[in-house]
Amino acid sequence: MNRLLAPLFALLLAMPATLYAQPVGYALVGGLLIDGSGAEPMPNSIVLIRDDRIEAVGSIGRLPVPQDYQLVSTEGMTVMPGLWDPHVHLLYNGHPDFGHWFSSYADRFADVTIPASALQFLMAGVTSVRDLAVNTDDIISVRKRITAGEIPGPTIYTAGSALVPGGAASYRPHVMPVENPRDAVRKTRAQINAGVDIIKVLQANEGFQEELNAIVETAHAAGIRVTAHGRTDEELRVALRAGVDEIQHIGIDTPTLPEDILDMVQQRIAGGTPLYWNPTVGTVLNRDELAADPEWLDDPKNFAGLPQDIELDIRQAISNAEFTTLPRSASDIIKRKVQNLGERGVIFTFGSDEGTFGHPASEATWRELEAWVFELGMDPVAAIKWATADSAAYMGVGDEVGTVTPGKLADVIAVKGSPLRHFSTLREPAMVFKNGKRVR
Repeated sequence: MNRLLAPLFALLLAMPATLYAQPVGYALVGGLLIDGSGAEPMPNSIVLIRDDRIEAVGSIGRLPVPQDYQLVSTEGMTVMPGLWDPHVHLLYNGHPDFGHWFSSYADRFADVTIPASALQFLMAGVTSVRDLAVNTDDIISVRKRITAGEIPGPTIYTAGSALVPGGAASYRPHVMPVENPRDAVRKTRAQINAGVDIIKVLQANEGFQEELNAIVETAHAAGIRVTAHGRTDEELRVALRAGVDEIQHIGIDTPTLPEDILDMVQQRIAGGTPLYWNPTVGTVLNRDELAADPEWLDDPKNFAGLPQDIELDIRQAISNAEFTTLPRSASDIIKRKVQNLGERGVIFTFGSDEGTFGHPASEATWRELEAWVFELGMDPVAAIKWATADSAAYMGVGDEVGTVTPGKLADVIAVKGSPLRHFSTLREPAMVFKNGKRVR
């Protein structure tokens, strides 16, 4: 901070809030600003928030602070956009046994487990998420409650129930079996009419090609994207033939992607149709750490919002879990596949696969980012841009949110220290603003 301004700033901060009427807005003063655009960080920043918008951005000595704004010191902190996580599963809370989870708590997803995950995300500084497989009625209900201000949570985009081949995991409440191409059209339209933002497909196989073709054609006619799992080569071939917009995951069961799949990717992109890919590598690359020290899964914040019976169930399951260690080749396989896909023009989207074991809502997003920075060598500023501005742009709302820019929605967080050196600083945000309201 400018030494001449420091005494005045300290005096203003010391003034009791009762000296002011209800503040017109907030002035975040003093921190290092990473605005999410990829620009160089700005030291000694000032961010003015008024109503639900970012009013102005500048630095101490250059941007005046209106007298009736509440001064909030961000000295020693990094100010940045609220994080995005475009691959989450809010219905889970980190239990390792999915079958047990579905059979025990399906009737409590809408009222308990989804709101708990939403709360944990918001307290972790994640202000926007995209859920990719959850009962459609449940997630639409929770989204409405969050939008109305009835419960806390991030802005939710969703695929609702995932479409799957008839009979595949049909007992699970987060999927919708498709029996034939006509049924595929009907159920895709039903999902779109319910208000989903994207269509998700699981477990596609060679026998599901016509159905997936119909899903993609129906969704695209309505201006909706389709995403599909791509853990196996068979899933990838079927998805690419159908023309899905985005692939989820990178498998480590094979050392390389087959040449015919890489050729399909390259031909598609050369033809002018982009291909997006959400690798979700953190759950794999963090496995050794989890096996060596699972204690962090017992952090109380991982159970925020959950009733005691569910918390005890999860804790017991974690204590009984057996952790498999990561094959030494896994990191190299992921690096090789990411490089091969990137060389052919794939656009990578961010996402943590939150909810799966080892990635609870309060931890998943920053741990996924950390894996990309420290395991795969991504530049920290680029990683933050990826999980803020790039994610907002991909979801079609980049003009409204995703960067700390005047006129955009005030989804802003502040963390102690600098994530440019220590990504674990994202673990416990000191402040979280969503739509201009301070929620932490």
